[in-house]
Amino acid sequence: MNKDDFELNPAIRLEGGRVLRTIGDALTLLREHETRPGVDDRDEVLHALERADSDEARAAAVKRFRQWLETWSVVPVALAPGSSHGPR
Repeated sequence: MNKDDFELNPAIRLEGGRVLRTIGDALTLLREHETRPGVDDRDEVLHALERADSDEARAAAVKRFRQWLETWSVVPVALAPGSSHGPR
């Protein structure tokens, strides 16, 4: 499965308006994020998302990603049904 085919539900809006809609978006963010040695488990979260090969593994990896985001005070927001963009 293409990582961009697995949607995050609800989508995650970041400060500045960026919206993460898929596992592919989450992977991009994780790769952009600078690691904080000894404080951050970014690599483990990244690898969990990359290696998820079943619906159950993907759901667990997304849950772990959301928990990782909590340290950044990121709040998920639901997109309107059928919407292709985040809330304005």
